[in-house]
Amino acid sequence: MYENIEPNSCNPPGTHLEEISHAGDPNRSVEKAIIMEHRFAFFFWMKWRNRLQNNGLLQQSAPTLVTIDWHRDLAPVPDDQKESLAKLDQSNLSDVSNYVWAQFDQTNDGHILCAAWLNLIGDIVLLQNTTDYQKSSFKDINGNDHHIFEFRDFDQFQELMLDRNDHNIFFDIDLDYFIHGKGKQQYSDEFHRYSDDEIMQVVDISKPVFQQILPNIDGVTIALEPGYCGGIVNSCQIMDAFHSQLFTEQNEWKST
Repeated sequence: MYENIEPNSCNPPGTHLEEISHAGDPNRSVEKAIIMEHRFAFFFWMKWRNRLQNNGLLQQSAPTLVTIDWHRDLAPVPDDQKESLAKLDQSNLSDVSNYVWAQFDQTNDGHILCAAWLNLIGDIVLLQNTTDYQKSSFKDINGNDHHIFEFRDFDQFQELMLDRNDHNIFFDIDLDYFIHGKGKQQYSDEFHRYSDDEIMQVVDISKPVFQQILPNIDGVTIALEPGYCGGIVNSCQIMDAFHSQLFTEQNEWKST
């Protein structure tokens, strides 16, 4: 096994990282991580949460995760993995990246509760295409409760977010949310991507929920997941339509 020559400053392979402005504080910047496989979001949530804490910018126990995804991605954490997560050296980014690559579920559905187990994220608010509204909770390594809210209805999702008072948010998107049908390699007959207009109906910064979320975002993770999007062309087309709803051509947050 080869040691990484920059273990404390590397990023996972196949990821693209950009520095963008903080939508609520002109004196700060945050990062936007674009990843092929969704499980690598764990790496960035860990790095950003620790940075917020070290810089005195964490105003709650851990940032709220607001995530948009076709799937739930809430696979439970096995007991043996809880033990290995507790031993993970979070200062060694190379080891963390390798751990996520090799030890997380390869179906990319276990990273959220792994992050919650270590209190890298707090409550979880999920807009998905799988089930109607449900609420549950999850205890982390210290016995603290993390509340999980799942929605299929956008209006219910928006209503909950407007009732909350989150000061630190990680905004996470899996582009396969914008798919009709379902599949990976084998796709259902109705499988096709959202039209640009359909994407714009969901992601619209003039909507109250985005007006509330944007000023409190401390990091953005975007999973391309071409396998679940029907290929890289679909994924890139979705990315273009989605990204242009939030960011200008200069990669700055759009304003209403």
